[in-house]
Amino acid sequence: MKQAAAPLGDSSRRIYDVTQYGAVGDSVTVNTKALQKAIDHCHAAGGGTVLVANGVFSSGALFLKENVHLKVDKGAKLRAVAGLENYPILVNTRIAGIEMNWPSAFVNAIQAKNVKIYGEGTIDGSGYYWWEDYWTKRDSLSKTVPGDLIDWHVPRPRLILFDKVSASEIQGVNLRNSGFWTVHICYSDAIKVTDVVIYNPILEKGKKAASTDGIDVDSSNDIIIRNCSISVDDDCIAIKSGRGSDGLRVNMPTENVLIENCFFGTGHGGVSLGTETAGGIKNVMVRNCKADGNQAPIKFKPRPGRGGVIENITHEGWEIKNVGTVIDYSFRKVDGKDYLDEWQNILVPFYKATPKYRNITIRNVNATNSGKAISFLGWPLAHAENVILEDISIQAKEGARFQYVDNLLLKNVRIQTEDKPMDFVEVYNKRQQ
Repeated sequence: MKQAAAPLGDSSRRIYDVTQYGAVGDSVTVNTKALQKAIDHCHAAGGGTVLVANGVFSSGALFLKENVHLKVDKGAKLRAVAGLENYPILVNTRIAGIEMNWPSAFVNAIQAKNVKIYGEGTIDGSGYYWWEDYWTKRDSLSKTVPGDLIDWHVPRPRLILFDKVSASEIQGVNLRNSGFWTVHICYSDAIKVTDVVIYNPILEKGKKAASTDGIDVDSSNDIIIRNCSISVDDDCIAIKSGRGSDGLRVNMPTENVLIENCFFGTGHGGVSLGTETAGGIKNVMVRNCKADGNQAPIKFKPRPGRGGVIENITHEGWEIKNVGTVIDYSFRKVDGKDYLDEWQNILVPFYKATPKYRNITIRNVNATNSGKAISFLGWPLAHAENVILEDISIQAKEGARFQYVDNLLLKNVRIQTEDKPMDFVEVYNKRQQ
């Protein structure tokens, strides 16, 4: 993998305290202009560190630039303000797999390198300004709009966006209350996310977080995610590469991703591959991670119509407890027909629209108090291929089911359950050791 953020040299010693540019950390003052002025001055001078310290600094969208390092110090908070007017529209930014016009994120880095966001402070997206409206509109829209499309009907800002960014880093900060996805790494390379804590709450309906994925790696390569703790209402980490006809048009894969020593609390998935896969996903390593209370820590999300080849995926060294399904691979119905793109109304040939998942290895997993051990369900016209499970120990209420898998090797897989331990349907070339 490529190296992430390069050193700034002497310029890294330059500190640009935002209070010297008129920012006030009283939580009430809107500091967008002052904070952006500090960032612009830092960039114009060749780079350095923009310092946010001692207070709660409210702001609209901020745009980091090359060689600018944003430090949110311990005890400081950078807080997003309400109102879409505070988040300029980005043209052809990618949202949930399709390029469209959408409000900017709270903190943006676009077409830049050597950007860093770090410190022991907090970046707070004030998601409660956005969540209740989302759930209200979702209830109304669900009568006429398919569930997979509703996100696009309720614009709201992401927390951090890296778009066409290279050799950059997010380190140490606490990320809270994102209005939408928390960290979106898109069309980028050589990015590190380390020692970050992400929390978007699960509360009563009307206040709970809405589609607040923790980290989305989207058509990007050479990505390292290490020592992070993530609890959200959706996927903790999602690996993506575009959706349907638009993703096939862009045709940019996600490759060479390392995720290690992370903790996953609440969420639909711990590490999820999909649903947006049109550009392909290759060479993902997940190792030495833990999960407690997640719905499906090892999750694959194949969806008809999304396209792409997903291959060379390895999980090893998981400690898991109190989860819904330990290993979850579930293909929605595939009927062999060409696929009508759900958003752009474009017909995509079946062979291009149907994702192919292959070369998956999962080893050294220990799981207790789980609802279901393994649900690995392909479809008659979309088999999973070349799957290895090795040294797996799972205690669960329900056992394991494998369906429509070609070339399945189970080596030292132990399922402790009162249910049937393992069930196989249309599994070809199965070996158990």
